[in-house]
Amino acid sequence: MDFASLYPSIIKVRNLSYETVRCPHDECKNNKIPETTHWVCTKRNGITAMLIGSLRDLRVNYYKSLSKNPSFSEEQRQQYTVVSQALKVILNASYGVMGADIFPLYYLPAAEATTATGRYIILETIKKCEEVGIKVLYGDTDSLFLKNPMEEQVQKVIENAKKEHGVDLEVDKEYRYVVLSKRKKNYLGVTKGGNVDVKGLTGKKSHTPPFIRTLFYEVLDILSKVETVEGFENAKKQISNKIAEYAKKVQAKEIPLSELAFNVMISKAPAEYVKTVPQHIRAAKLLESMREIKKGDIISYVKIINKPGVKPVEMARPDEIDSSKYMEFMESTLDQITSSMDLDFDSIVGKPKQMGLDQFFWN
Repeated sequence: MDFASLYPSIIKVRNLSYETVRCPHDECKNNKIPETTHWVCTKRNGITAMLIGSLRDLRVNYYKSLSKNPSFSEEQRQQYTVVSQALKVILNASYGVMGADIFPLYYLPAAEATTATGRYIILETIKKCEEVGIKVLYGDTDSLFLKNPMEEQVQKVIENAKKEHGVDLEVDKEYRYVVLSKRKKNYLGVTKGGNVDVKGLTGKKSHTPPFIRTLFYEVLDILSKVETVEGFENAKKQISNKIAEYAKKVQAKEIPLSELAFNVMISKAPAEYVKTVPQHIRAAKLLESMREIKKGDIISYVKIINKPGVKPVEMARPDEIDSSKYMEFMESTLDQITSSMDLDFDSIVGKPKQMGLDQFFWN
């Protein structure tokens, strides 16, 4: 479940603005922000609250609903989605600027009041879930993961959020199962239709070498077919075998250079990098002996054993590939999934584990 535009909603409902938080009126000091020493004016409407509140209502009540209306054509729905997302960007920035000292209307208590209210709302909503018998698995800023709630339980929580806090809580997605990693904002969920929804995982990022992306999506494909707890255990074995298979190819240097390439766009000319020189710029400087390199070019490079540690794909040889670096990148990418599944990467690839001090002394 997601709170619709949580911070903008808070700014609107709680009347948060640079001139209303900690106003000069003694009689307003009872209108406290939970768990802070701040209070909010009850005598006037804040300019930020009115402006952000209006844009928030326009997005949530109008454009967002139009973007999901099946009676419109796909092109119309896409147009409404674009407007809705553009408003979302403005709304999401509206809280941040309050706490940025370069903003003309900067006022830190207003930013603190927003986040404090957000914390209070999500914690109170968790309490309400537990009160009506729903188990909360995870919460993150403006979302809650609820385990097997009944429709009437969900409705009670939605109504409570609106009545007590003035915010809209809605069902965003329904998962068949979810794998939550130990990292914040990193999880994957498989919907009832079998689609794998990945949040914040490195494996799907465009600069990741193609062979790791292929392995990543093969792992996701295995997970998408899981229907039962037993099936999940079987999937863990399949995933272990898949990772071991790719690891052997990396160590044997059997993967084509094009599949090992990191593809990164350069944002300025190589000569403009003076103090710090990123890896893709080191590769670009080597390429300048072959062709002109300019801003906006995509540099494809691989990691090599010798200095400078990278080479453009066009200039590299398979025998100089640094297999250990690729194994590390594989591990860091897949760890976001494997750690959630209690799979140990070192054990999968047959790497000996280092003994900890406690094990050393006790053994």
